[in-house]
Amino acid sequence: MSELGKSMIKGMEEVLAFAEGKKKSTVKIHIPEEINVRRIRKKLKMTQTGFADYFGVSVRTVQEWEQGRRVPSGVSKNFLFVIDQEPDAVHRALTATPA
Repeated sequence: MSELGKSMIKGMEEVLAFAEGKKKSTVKIHIPEEINVRRIRKKLKMTQTGFADYFGVSVRTVQEWEQGRRVPSGVSKNFLFVIDQEPDAVHRALTATPA
């Protein structure tokens, strides 16, 4: 596994430990209140199906988010924020072969 992949896994383990109350964070996380899924998808020049397949969510979920019938949960919102900031890194991490 690449160093980037290892670093991302370590970071996600720390996030999980924090979320479970096992670790206190000294870092302030700034996630926007609202995430515009359509804007993120369009920025990446993807169809709804392509976006869903690329990041491992259902097409229906993407449609629901974009049409405002559902709002991404906290974890989904965080994931979408990271996709918006670093889409290639997310894809590399999701498709990496486990060690």
